[in-house]
Amino acid sequence: MKFNTAILYDIENLIGGYGKSDYLARLSLKDIFDEISKKNIEGIAIQRAYANWSDPRLNILRGDIVELGVEPVQMFGFGKGPQKNASDIQLAIDAIDIAFTKPAVERFVIVSGDGAFSALAKKLHEYGKMVIGCAYRKTANRIFEAVCDDFIWIEEPKDDEEIISESKAEFTDPILIAFAKKYQQSEIEDREAVFGQARKILHFFKENRDAAYLLKNVGMNISIYNQALTYNIKGFNYLKYGFTRFVDFIRYIVRGTDIKLVHNPPSEYRLLIKDRNLPDFIDVKPLEELSEIHTADNYLQLLSKGSPIFRLPSFDILYQVTQFLSENKMEFCDVYLGDIIERISANFEYEQKDIKGAVLSLVSADCFIREPEDKKLSEQKLSFKCNTTLDALNALRNAMHNKLEQLLGSVDESEFEKIIQINS
Repeated sequence: MKFNTAILYDIENLIGGYGKSDYLARLSLKDIFDEISKKNIEGIAIQRAYANWSDPRLNILRGDIVELGVEPVQMFGFGKGPQKNASDIQLAIDAIDIAFTKPAVERFVIVSGDGAFSALAKKLHEYGKMVIGCAYRKTANRIFEAVCDDFIWIEEPKDDEEIISESKAEFTDPILIAFAKKYQQSEIEDREAVFGQARKILHFFKENRDAAYLLKNVGMNISIYNQALTYNIKGFNYLKYGFTRFVDFIRYIVRGTDIKLVHNPPSEYRLLIKDRNLPDFIDVKPLEELSEIHTADNYLQLLSKGSPIFRLPSFDILYQVTQFLSENKMEFCDVYLGDIIERISANFEYEQKDIKGAVLSLVSADCFIREPEDKKLSEQKLSFKCNTTLDALNALRNAMHNKLEQLLGSVDESEFEKIIQINS
């Protein structure tokens, strides 16, 4: 195997900037590496990640850094004066240095959507190197995308809950403005009635001139459909009807219609007339049957979506992590999330993603005091507040039960008990 690839991670870009750090709590470098690997990119000679690693909030990424063998490059002074682009500059300098001093490296993967790397990509091309970009679709600079030899799209590490305004006054898309003029908000509780209304909306799209053009030529982004549903059906939430993804709801609705769902991996979906095709998009198979809602497996899927979010590891891991927190409560006062995960990881051989899932689930169950309250989770300091393991597990159980009950209206207790069994 030829070791001819360098992967350079712009951490500040991946987390949305130190001032916001929107994505940090759920960012996974392992997931990004897996997406890169799907492109048959092998022979990794160099991996470097550029960040202010002295910032304790970034401790949450240390497990990924160690497991992937990434070299952390320390940067200082982010967000203040002329130092704010230090990470970009250092990454570019290193890339050029690698191109000159390590001729065996022929391929550079730049994990960032920053347009400043367009010039770097062009310069690397002058030296005969291949450049592959890797970024979130919504934030990637289009010039950088255009000059790269290939581009890998990664999903934004947010909760899966779509938050769409219900106010038609906020609509700017002409399709949605026309829809709001024709349809008023309605209260529909019956699942089959919701499905029927969802198909009526598809029919409206076929009849509307602007929507019909999209459906026949370039495809219509599913966010337009989501906004129409959210406006028209009060309290619309696909999770209520047994679907763990919005695209699965669409797969069920389009069956038997002349509209299909198409997909450009990893995360772009559009609606299209059945007899049309789009470059780079593949047809998504319709969902012919509804799955049973009240099962332990479906409950786990529903709990892992939306907010509050519960992504549970096995119960043994959950119990051990909770016990460790409660028995060492004084050590977990006024500390960042990343520090909590790192300290627990040092005492167990579990995968960090499982420890992270357990801790985040306990955070969602209000087992930690979070200060300051008006900051994002990655910027808060946490203090574990449960006195015993049993107290914490019961708080988690109650929080999960409440979420399912609010979502579905009722809970099958025997199926729920399969998720978390607590012996007092």
